[in-house]
Amino acid sequence: MEHFIIPLLAALILFGVFFVCFYSTKRESAYFEKRFPPISDVEFMARCTPGASPDVALRVRRIVAERLGVEYERIHPSTRFVDDLGVD
Repeated sequence: MEHFIIPLLAALILFGVFFVCFYSTKRESAYFEKRFPPISDVEFMARCTPGASPDVALRVRRIVAERLGVEYERIHPSTRFVDDLGVD
């Protein structure tokens, strides 16, 4: 019976780690979704620096959304790669 204790403890530890990671990811995702609600291309451009090229700005928005797996509409000009998207 004792030979089942170590695998059982290992399974419980792995489950705990998974739960903590899952919960923290869900919480961060909810924070991101609240902070960056979906916006249209028109509103995105209105928030960009004056004089920004619409073609370039929207192309960068599309690439960031595709490469980082973030909803296109949730990419704002104020979105920061490291702090908001977790890219480092």
